[in-house]
Amino acid sequence: MCDDYKIIEDSIERAVTLERHQGRFLRSLQRSLPRLHRAIQVSQRDIAQQLTQFAIRYIQVVPEWLRQLETLCEVGGMPFNPVRETIVHGFAEPPERHPEQVGVAALLDDAYLAHRTFEEINDHLQPVCGMPLLPMDSMVANLVVRELLGEIYAVDLDQICMALGHQFRKQRLAPESLVAMILARQRLIETPGTWPDLAAEMGIALRLPLGERQIHTLH
Repeated sequence: MCDDYKIIEDSIERAVTLERHQGRFLRSLQRSLPRLHRAIQVSQRDIAQQLTQFAIRYIQVVPEWLRQLETLCEVGGMPFNPVRETIVHGFAEPPERHPEQVGVAALLDDAYLAHRTFEEINDHLQPVCGMPLLPMDSMVANLVVRELLGEIYAVDLDQICMALGHQFRKQRLAPESLVAMILARQRLIETPGTWPDLAAEMGIALRLPLGERQIHTLH
């Protein structure tokens, strides 16, 4: 298990280092701004730079959040190997389908799959726990990344996430397992900065179509 998390962390470190030296993801965003800016709002003038930093942060939190979720599931006696193995596989062998899809670009879809899987598991386990298992708020961040990836591709990834989350549907826990899991969760939320609202932290919002109110107020 430790090796799995090391694989993810090493892959992320390589991608971030590559981006800092070559700036491929940043340049790709700069070319895409006419399309992206209609939906995504940022609080700074350098939109591409801010979105690049957001994408890096979005990717970087995956191993820690995955580790915490696995810990909680183990405490509750729930199998977690299929989730971890699927996410690790993506980070271990990021697809490089296009010259621009290396580094951060190659990992963004894997990070989206991870974050959406966390959402699915949270949704399925909330009725059991009486609260979200993971104290995260990644809805806006996921929608922003969905815009960056493109709707068609994101829908394909969503299907994988829903399949991974399905094993937690109508989950039943023994009373002692439930208590142990809730106590473990309490320890998680007492760690400051572990569960940021990634979009708000980076000053990013998503404007809804047809004049609807934006999802998050810019900071």
